Amino acid sequence: MLTELSVWAALCMLFVPMQVTAQPAHPVSVEAKHAGVTAHIDVLGQAFRVPAPVARDQARIIVYRTNENKLPGATSIFIDDRYHASLVRGAWSALCYRTGSIEIGARQMDAANRPKDLVDAITVTRLEGGTTHYFKVQDINGRPVLQPIPATKAMQENSAALEQIHTISRVAQECRIDTSPQRQRVTEEITLGAHTLFEFDRSDPAAMTEQGVRSINDMVDKILNNFAEVEHLHLVGHADPLGKKDANELLGINRARTVKQFIERRSLPGVRITTEGRGDREPIVTNCAPIDTPESIRCNLPNRRVVVQVTGIKRTFNP
Repeated sequence: MLTELSVWAALCMLFVPMQVTAQPAHPVSVEAKHAGVTAHIDVLGQAFRVPAPVARDQARIIVYRTNENKLPGATSIFIDDRYHASLVRGAWSALCYRTGSIEIGARQMDAANRPKDLVDAITVTRLEGGTTHYFKVQDINGRPVLQPIPATKAMQENSAALEQIHTISRVAQECRIDTSPQRQRVTEEITLGAHTLFEFDRSDPAAMTEQGVRSINDMVDKILNNFAEVEHLHLVGHADPLGKKDANELLGINRARTVKQFIERRSLPGVRITTEGRGDREPIVTNCAPIDTPESIRCNLPNRRVVVQVTGIKRTFNP
């Protein structure tokens, strides 16, 4: 009888041709020959499905590899130096794990030429409770690197992927499903005053004030504290109606782009950040004098702003 070790050796370490049999329905199996013994092993299982939410003291990790990834062989995944799974192209795998900072390693299997205990790349990340984190195998200069991916993009890329099932994880914990009411995805707005962010009539990074930098950092801290999962930040820059229309359009979009640069200095893995400028087309205050005077500048202060639209899943705080 083949042991688990000999089966794994037959699959990943021996120079024996393997015949892949694609069946009309799942699972997909391989035929491996070793020492005169033929083993038929189910390698790929069910198609990707959106997982149920896990308990608040756990996190779920989903790793996947698209068909476009041309690295030869299987990509082995390690969580905190312990083996989890090996992914072929077009495969995904999931596990539940503790929250907090972890290391996810990736190694492209080539046992005959390289030490088996060395990984090609390590991704350090922080797992949030009750959250599913997605990581995609990327080909970086011929080495596998696990890149955090937003949930919406990962679900789209993974729609045709099959679950990798032929090995046993040495690290996965038993998943505890969140039985609380379904968490809803929400979009909230945070407004940053341009008078706080920039010197007057400016939008460039050099014009960002110390108070502006603090306000951006405080905003990011607030977002991370209030959201269990952040998918998208959309920044909308506004200007007051003083001055020329074209200049105000440029002022609005440049304010949004500069704030984006400062947000990106914070580590927000997997969060998509987009920008937009609306110039002076959406004023909050409309009764200011149309001429450029100190009084009109003060009156238009609420119109000069950057609005940050945050989309994600809010945390639930127990009373």
